[in-house]
Amino acid sequence: MKKILVIILLAILNTAGVVIGYIKGAEKVRNGLVANFPTVKNLVQGTTVEFDSVVSISLTRGDDETLFNLLKADSKVDSVLFSIPYYARYGVDLTVRNFRLFRNEETVEVWLPDTKLQYCELKFDRMLLNGKTTSNCTATLRTKLYEYIIPLLEKNKTNRKISKTATVKTLMYYFMPYKFELKVYIAEEQQTLPSVPGVNQTVDEAINQMLGK
Repeated sequence: MKKILVIILLAILNTAGVVIGYIKGAEKVRNGLVANFPTVKNLVQGTTVEFDSVVSISLTRGDDETLFNLLKADSKVDSVLFSIPYYARYGVDLTVRNFRLFRNEETVEVWLPDTKLQYCELKFDRMLLNGKTTSNCTATLRTKLYEYIIPLLEKNKTNRKISKTATVKTLMYYFMPYKFELKVYIAEEQQTLPSVPGVNQTVDEAINQMLGK
């Protein structure tokens, strides 16, 4: 009987040791995730969103007289309508500004600068002026179009919002599988965590959401 009790006691101690070891190991991994600033930085900087879209603008003389004069085909018109396709990338730039990363018990806070337009290319060969293609796109006009359109794309709320969501998702994939509560702040504003299947949403929930159930 005593031998059986000893065996049971040893089994319990062995199991407890394994569990404690597992817990300590898991906690070590979790601490490492938070302490690994270079990896978090690379993940954030590597998260960019690409857009192949078209910007359409109705331009009056008061908006930009120089650009208006370069575009107008008729001196009597009050406005010109032009559209031009563009390719752009948005993301968080940490090459100039750093980020802050804190852990408070089971909560991780990540503070990032704002998302920004990182690259833009205007496709002049597909530009339409008053609904018609134009071949009179001089170097002066191209320069002026960049000067006028880039600030508009920099302020594009929809594109920047999509970029912010993509950045948040990247951080969710990194931290949340390890049972951290995550709070992400971009430009001092706390971001709402989107539903990500396998992270904070089950596959069944995602399917039901798609089906409208």
